[in-house]
Amino acid sequence: MPNRICVSLVTAAVLCLAANAQEPAPAAAYWPDRHWRTATPESQGLDSQVLAAAVDQVLQKHLGVHSMLVIRHGYAVLDAYFYPYASGTPHDLASVTKSITSTLTGIAVARGLIQTGQPLLSFFPQEKPANTDEQKRRITVGNLVRMESGLDCGYTPGEQELEQMKRSANWVQFALALPMKYDPGTHSSYCSPGYHLLGSAIAAAAHQSELEFGRKYLFEPLGIREVVWAPDPQGRSHGWGDNHLYPEDVAKIGYLYLHGGQWNGKQIVPREWVDMSTAPPTGERGGPGGLGYEWGGANGANGRQFGGTGRGGQSLAVWPDLDMVVVITGGGNTGQMLGVVRQAVKSGQALPTEAEADRQLQAKVAEAAKAPPAVPVSAPPEMAASISGKRYAFPVNPSRLDSLSLTFRDKSEARLDVKYLGEDLSFPVGLDGVYRVGPNGPLHLLAGAMGKWTAENEFLLDLNFIANINHYTLRIRFEGDRIEVTADEASGLIRNGHITGK
Repeated sequence: MPNRICVSLVTAAVLCLAANAQEPAPAAAYWPDRHWRTATPESQGLDSQVLAAAVDQVLQKHLGVHSMLVIRHGYAVLDAYFYPYASGTPHDLASVTKSITSTLTGIAVARGLIQTGQPLLSFFPQEKPANTDEQKRRITVGNLVRMESGLDCGYTPGEQELEQMKRSANWVQFALALPMKYDPGTHSSYCSPGYHLLGSAIAAAAHQSELEFGRKYLFEPLGIREVVWAPDPQGRSHGWGDNHLYPEDVAKIGYLYLHGGQWNGKQIVPREWVDMSTAPPTGERGGPGGLGYEWGGANGANGRQFGGTGRGGQSLAVWPDLDMVVVITGGGNTGQMLGVVRQAVKSGQALPTEAEADRQLQAKVAEAAKAPPAVPVSAPPEMAASISGKRYAFPVNPSRLDSLSLTFRDKSEARLDVKYLGEDLSFPVGLDGVYRVGPNGPLHLLAGAMGKWTAENEFLLDLNFIANINHYTLRIRFEGDRIEVTADEASGLIRNGHITGK
């Protein structure tokens, strides 16, 4: 077939490198397995006091940071978790997932499963639109990797196409049916449905889900044993987002790229692909080459840097000149913590031991993980009994909440039932200022809720999906058979939104 004979120069280079990968690169001194080895910050050239101040800044400013992990020279020098997130659950990476899908694309190319010049529609013979125009037939795998498909997607604020896709019956079919705005390869736009098509193309070529392909060729070779990756209605992994990993496993992917795609003597990702992925974009944003390979290569104030970023404050940062990997997860405004961490680097060599400073750092880390004390609870208003158990339905809205019901069991705890993007979820609600946390969120991952009455007919609800990022503040006013809700979501899904439920 012509499409399989005409291999692009990029694909050819990657395949050539894969063929030569039998000569392993020199092994690094250390490769982590399940957990990273640990060391004091000073032993790796960092200042404990600066890191302690970073942890304290999160606490004092109530930033939405869930975890901070700093790896230097292969040692974890800071591993902090902030209540209500805890270390025992994977965390949604949001669009850092795109960096993983880009990585798996390079692996699939190297294994001869796909080619960067291969037409997108060749992977979806059953779902491609009827009467497809010539522009759409020219979209290639390489266009998708670089977000240059030409689809009318990602040109308006709010990722509207993604939200529409998530409410459709067949996500690949929806994305393929998007109209064309430009010729492929001529413009770049941040199109998450395009990365869902990319991950689905890998799955089609490999005859297994992107998750299973990733397990075999990326996650398991790195000792990553637990991956939660949401599927679409057809069972295809969300190629643009919603991959959930432990922070220490996210750091392994950064460490892999820090070492040119090589892991313990084995070339997991071709070096050529890593180099292309981590190079700064070759064009202006919006033009060809403006977004690169979703590894955020840049030369800035901190020197060379690459990695991935995602909604809600997810961040994987690799600083090769410092031999350093930083992972931050969050559920909203996480501040400028990467810059604060960078200030802690004082030397490439060990600093004098600072036992007291390290003790203070560990004390701050312990403080960050603690739940606040419960507060006294007043008797609920009479309104509580009359609205208890009533279900209020919402029209489709940016919050993703379709319905809501509150049931008041006793003075200190209630129950919340919501329909979220069509999925029924139930949460205990602490009325004493403390989250009731458990595996109650989407994908049965960690979530929590708390609330309080602020007036006779007004209830303030704090619904925190924690491991799934989204953190809602809902100010609910009960008016007969209606509720008026002012909705805010910390990562930006909805801000000061007004929703009426019946």
